Amino acid sequence: MHDELWDDERLLRELAEALADPGDLLPLLVRQGYEIFGWRTVEAELALASLDFDSRLVEPLEVRSQGEELRLLVFNAAPLSVELEVSRQRVTGQIVPPSRGCVVVETTAGPLVRVEADDVGFFRLPALGEGPVRLRCETETSRLVTDWVRL
Repeated sequence: MHDELWDDERLLRELAEALADPGDLLPLLVRQGYEIFGWRTVEAELALASLDFDSRLVEPLEVRSQGEELRLLVFNAAPLSVELEVSRQRVTGQIVPPSRGCVVVETTAGPLVRVEADDVGFFRLPALGEGPVRLRCETETSRLVTDWVRL
């Protein structure tokens, strides 16, 4: 059984051979190092969008019908904002000013869903459940991340 175990000399020889010629590994490691270094400021580069309006916090107006309850939310981070209309079955939204973009819904466990906003900024999300979520929105010219909110 002792023959199957690696002794120190054999281990050092194997390590020396592995490290002697990194081949294509060095450019890959350098590129990945630069990419990782770039992530150190990603949160600072995203504008944090504060919740400027939540219809749940406003006194309800009298309504003619007892239809589905809608909740309206507006997040702002100049020059971009996101408006959401939340119901039990769906979440629709618009990026303002209107533009094509990408919207990622994140939970505390990580990204949940990614959708594309059309030319006028409209997007539709599935029902998102009870936990806290935040949105990351990106257009050709701006990016923002919303506060955490329970929809």
